Amino acid sequence: MAGAWALLIVLAAAVAVLAARPASAGGGAAAVAEICMKTPSPDLCTRTAGKHANKYKVVDAVTVLEMQVDAFKKRVKAARRLAKEEVKTAATPEARRALNLCKTYYLDAADNLGACKRAIGFRDAVTIRATMSMVAQDTQNCDEEFRKAVSKNPMEDHNRSLIEMSEICRTLSNMIPYEHVH
Repeated sequence: MAGAWALLIVLAAAVAVLAARPASAGGGAAAVAEICMKTPSPDLCTRTAGKHANKYKVVDAVTVLEMQVDAFKKRVKAARRLAKEEVKTAATPEARRALNLCKTYYLDAADNLGACKRAIGFRDAVTIRATMSMVAQDTQNCDEEFRKAVSKNPMEDHNRSLIEMSEICRTLSNMIPYEHVH
């Protein structure tokens, strides 16, 4: 009976070790694609993270998340630049006001992405998800400003892409094994 318990404990430990393993221990674009297949937008995930896959010896959910956040920051910066340009040609004062508020929301989103990047270093999935929710909310706030202004939203496609990226990052954060880091 004691032997059976010992075997059961060893088996449970082996399962725990395997479950805590990173999603992929390999490197390169194939490992990124394997991890990205588990996200709500595999194509977008693979396109944004796959470009940098060969820079890493080991690709796991954490490295894919880091790649996503880096790409995300660039897209937020590009959205802010576009909003800045669109302000110059806005058709109405309401649209101009909405665009100026969107620029502020994008700054907030960039701050949240910075906090997310720090949370990745600590494997803090809860903070990662919270910051991604705030980034998505900032993006949705921009869209809401155009609804209030009853104006066409020139940021709509960018915002949709940013929300998709936040969903990818939230999903990736669920793949991070918990590590207690001091």
